[in-house]
Amino acid sequence: MIKLTVERDNIKDMVERGIKLHGHSGPYLNLGIRMGLLALDQLDAKGYFGLSTEVELEYRTPMSCLIDGLQISTGCTMGKGNIKVKNNPVPIKVTIKSEQKTITVTIKPEIYQLMDFKKNTDENLAEKILKMGDRELFDYSVTNETP
Repeated sequence: MIKLTVERDNIKDMVERGIKLHGHSGPYLNLGIRMGLLALDQLDAKGYFGLSTEVELEYRTPMSCLIDGLQISTGCTMGKGNIKVKNNPVPIKVTIKSEQKTITVTIKPEIYQLMDFKKNTDENLAEKILKMGDRELFDYSVTNETP
């Protein structure tokens, strides 16, 4: 049976699902997964339904890999139409809305500096991102929606 909630406590399983969807591991995939999990926690949301996501990024690889991570972690998908992408240059900005709250997340400048693939291999950096804390990776703010 398919569960319609995100199992937040098993990030390794979520990354494996992300790799199956995306085709390989990588830092932007993991950043997308981590962003989505942060949003679910901050919005007190289950995922899959009742959310909408807007992603602003330079729409090319490797940055666009973040979108697949968001789809895995939030359940928002291009097919359901509850994730939209705007082609904008860095910095990457993700806005996720529930009925009651909105979270806006950006990647910290220090993390972009880590993205020098000559110094860090994709898989090493992807693993490092999984071990870092939310406040190390992201700047974010949550606002309450008023009816």
